[in-house]
Amino acid sequence: MASAHDDRSDEAGNVPRVRAVTLNQPRSTIPEPPTPLVGREREIMDALTLLRTPEVRLLTLTGPGGVGKTRLALEVAAEFTRDVGDHVWFVPLAEIRDADLVLSNVAHAVGVRETADRPVLDGLAEAFAGHPALLVLDNFEQVTRAAPLVAQLLMHAPQLKLLTTSRSPLGVRAEQAFPLAPLAVPRPGRDDTVAALSEFPAVALFVQRARAIDPAFSLTDHNAAAVAEVCRRLDGLPLAIELAAARTRFLSPQALLARLAGRLALLSGGARDLPARQQTLRDAIAWSYDLLNAAEQRLFRRLAAFSGGRSLASIEALGERLGETELPAIEGLASLVEKSLVRAEEQLDGEPRFGMLRTIDEFGRELLDASDEADAVRGAHAAFFLDLAERAEPELVGPDQGLWFDRLEADHDNLRAALAWATEQNEAETSLRLAGALWRFWAIRGYLSEGRGWLERALSLEPITGAGDGAVLAPRAKALHHLGNMDYDLGDYAQAQARYDASLAIRRELGDRGGVAASLNGLGLVAACTGDYARARALHEEALAIRRSLDDRQGLGNSLSNLGNVAKDERDFKRARALLEEALAVRQAMGDIGAVAYAYLNLGDLARAETRQMDARPLFERSLALFWQVGDKLGIGYALHRLGLVATGPGQGERAARFAESMTLRRELGDRHGVAECMEGLAAVAAAIGNGQDAVRLMAAADALREAIGAPRPPSEEAEHRRRGASARVALGESAFAAASAAGRALSLEQALADALAIATRAASAPAAPIDASPQHTAPVMPGGLSERELGVL
Repeated sequence: MASAHDDRSDEAGNVPRVRAVTLNQPRSTIPEPPTPLVGREREIMDALTLLRTPEVRLLTLTGPGGVGKTRLALEVAAEFTRDVGDHVWFVPLAEIRDADLVLSNVAHAVGVRETADRPVLDGLAEAFAGHPALLVLDNFEQVTRAAPLVAQLLMHAPQLKLLTTSRSPLGVRAEQAFPLAPLAVPRPGRDDTVAALSEFPAVALFVQRARAIDPAFSLTDHNAAAVAEVCRRLDGLPLAIELAAARTRFLSPQALLARLAGRLALLSGGARDLPARQQTLRDAIAWSYDLLNAAEQRLFRRLAAFSGGRSLASIEALGERLGETELPAIEGLASLVEKSLVRAEEQLDGEPRFGMLRTIDEFGRELLDASDEADAVRGAHAAFFLDLAERAEPELVGPDQGLWFDRLEADHDNLRAALAWATEQNEAETSLRLAGALWRFWAIRGYLSEGRGWLERALSLEPITGAGDGAVLAPRAKALHHLGNMDYDLGDYAQAQARYDASLAIRRELGDRGGVAASLNGLGLVAACTGDYARARALHEEALAIRRSLDDRQGLGNSLSNLGNVAKDERDFKRARALLEEALAVRQAMGDIGAVAYAYLNLGDLARAETRQMDARPLFERSLALFWQVGDKLGIGYALHRLGLVATGPGQGERAARFAESMTLRRELGDRHGVAECMEGLAAVAAAIGNGQDAVRLMAAADALREAIGAPRPPSEEAEHRRRGASARVALGESAFAAASAAGRALSLEQALADALAIATRAASAPAAPIDASPQHTAPVMPGGLSERELGVL
């Protein structure tokens, strides 16, 4: 079946993915802290003791911003791996504002793929089943509305424990709060010798961070008292201490104390509804801000428009859009990094990136919101990221696709912020263009429900009409088409057809011939997957004619490939080969690795249909290698399935393993058509190892799934399917056959998957058995569903 990741406008199966994608999500995902933890030995022990108590399911580290909640959580989680092995996941929520996205982000971090027929909560419960596990949810305070969902997750996953960090408790029954106090500081008038003061964690942290700035720094009789007083005045808050210690680059501890003392006194009578520690921390940040000149302050405020990091190029572009001429971005950033208000982060492809501590970022947003340029800054930010998304879109199907996927991932939070601003401002054109450009990234990187939400929100900003501003109608048609691609990938063919039809109507009205071809291609895919090959052929031929006239190479490759698959399913092998080989040549000339992988896959399918099994296997192996290269998970699933079909080893172990791998992956991706195909393959394996009842039950379950998603078996497979059914009926007897078939149709999808995996396990140890191994009988030939969605950019 084709995947909707290509246009995708067209083909589902030709879309490149990213190098960084892996099939198996790593278990333990605890980030490695950059510096040793100072002064929290007791807190680590106490938190671990609580987590190890059976009654404690949810432990929330609470406290003011900058107190070190995240750092302590990382240390506790690392220690807890001794209890649960590598079943520990860390999920940062600092950049999430919508509580409805919390479970989706957890699912993405854990490696659970969202599907149309199963709630995210059920998928997570399954992922956490069978073993003790720890999930760390960091920075929960801005999504507290998700607390009931967290409570439900605990109910559904009885062996799961949660460790959260938040400025306030979540307020659910399962919660055990763990208030985190600031670091211990020396009391005034006590022993202020160097030896005595060095024992206090707050002082030790100050010395550690000062030495990071100046390796020669040390605590001496001359500065020890001043350091101790600075730590006291900062209430032992780690972030405030780090900010103060950074000033030792040019200020002695005594000079620091002199500058800090007055400011703290001024804020002691601040708003009483703010936590006392937050008042102190706010003062420390404000003090650092006041050290900046006017141009640096302006840059600092503008940086708050970003979310989750900033590249140097994006900061420079923002300044250019706002007419900044006084301070070059690189100079301003160097100053802000030096003053510890901004930090340099890991570079992506040689491009510097800059981050801000969460509390500093919040302080900057308050300043930006209070300024008279807030709307202009956020508008310029959205314009930059719209430009980035639209520049990235064609690159996602080119030879550098992996790099561009990584670039979008690095700025995903900025893209979210731009979309949020555009939808809040009712900027229909910006919202539609941005969401339309990002659909492939969302689909391939596993943000399916989030991406669909943004597309639907963008479409809701303006009613769909037959007339209007072309500047809005064109991106509306594109957004509709891409929603159709997502529906197609999930096997919701009726919804996909409705989206494609709506898109086609707008594009015809606008005279957008390239867009019309893409919509026709989408409709052709739906027709092929529902068995209407005559209509599919007509639609694809109309699209092909348009693309030839436009010299649209990307679209040409898609249409040729899709027509070739239809010809194969209609048993016109000569025409299929000519079309598929032309598609391969077009794609190789373009350097589109992912599309070339699909071309080899299609040629392998044709070889199988022609009963040239030995020719098919190397084509599938080459396809699989290319899919791994670009990180195309759907493609990997397709290739694994095909390798199962042509497996030639003794017994059924290799075939079963390939089918099981493919089925598991495609289930995670929501590819229900693919799941049905793999179940059919494993049903054939069951028959081959002598488990006739299991084979009938699993085939019946696959039949029921096909009916549920409206994807009938193509005519080319029906004769073989009937032959197998007749053989099983004779072997089992009419009564047993009917009972097994009824049982299979009654299985839930999860039960059917479990049965299928059990068959794969048994096949691994089953002795070889004589079976009908003629090429046409080893397994059904893949239907034209591998027709590809549109890869072109529309």
